[in-house]
Amino acid sequence: MQSRTIGYLAVMISGMIFGSMPLLAKIIFSQGGNSINLVFWRFFFALPLLFWMIRRSPHLNFAITRTQGKNLLAVGILGYAATAMTLYVSYNYISTGVATTLHFIYPILVIIGSTVFYRDRLTFVKTFAGILSTLGIYLLYNGELSGSLFGIFMALLSGVTYAFYVLYIDKSGLKALSSLTLTFYLSLIASVSMFFFALFTGHFTLELTLLGWGVTVFLSIFVTLGAVNLLNVGIQRIGSQSSGILSTLEPITSIVIGVLVFNELLNLPILIGCIFILSAVILIVRFDRGRASVEKPEAAPREEPRAALRKKPGTAASFYPKPESASSEAPASPATERNPEIHP
Repeated sequence: MQSRTIGYLAVMISGMIFGSMPLLAKIIFSQGGNSINLVFWRFFFALPLLFWMIRRSPHLNFAITRTQGKNLLAVGILGYAATAMTLYVSYNYISTGVATTLHFIYPILVIIGSTVFYRDRLTFVKTFAGILSTLGIYLLYNGELSGSLFGIFMALLSGVTYAFYVLYIDKSGLKALSSLTLTFYLSLIASVSMFFFALFTGHFTLELTLLGWGVTVFLSIFVTLGAVNLLNVGIQRIGSQSSGILSTLEPITSIVIGVLVFNELLNLPILIGCIFILSAVILIVRFDRGRASVEKPEAAPREEPRAALRKKPGTAASFYPKPESASSEAPASPATERNPEIHP
């Protein structure tokens, strides 16, 4: 139960941090940046700090299996990098309100995808909460869905790729990695892929003002180490469906920032939308936690003989090639197949 509570809080705080991202992106764009260039710097500037944090921790390491390496490549490029790129590009063609509304089709896509492709049980509470949060998102922006067709398409595509990211992290076995290790590899893969993409499309630039560089560094550390890392923690603990719905706190944060910083209008549809989203969050936390408390724990696996668990030279699974002396048929040590401790 303590683990699930941490998961709920992690996803909600993650959503609040993500809610400030459009404001920071707009500032960077006004200081000489562009969407594709920003995606690269966002991932790149977080890497040294992530590397240092993992190296100095006695509980963390960089070891991953070959299967985890392949899964990281897939979700890093098609989910992690693609979501940031498509969403930031949409900001150049449509308002952030419209982009956010369209991006947030992903909670419903996560629920549908987990049910159709992974045969997850679809509960009434999660279905109702998903619909309620989607209606709330729509009301927050007064149903304004006008603008460039290309911008609308990119915002919708960002919702699809983000749904893939949330589902794949939950279902591919990557949850076994610590959240910091997972975030490091995702940022590394995304930064490399976006660097070459920025060069190929001619969007790579160093012509930012001092303010632009400062906000870019802040966004990178604030979003990557804060929002992304906390989202990974949440997915690890409460799964993809609940994480997708709880993360809809993001647009409420954007609305609050708009009202407090820019004196934007706070009208009845916006208030109703906030109530819908908060109600969906309460439903998930209350009923999902209650359901988890009555579920029977899984039977403990049969303990293997001590000799079978003893680590043998050359058998540890790794993303790097095995030494030639290692037997290709030797079973991998169970300790290397999963990380028994998750450290946020």
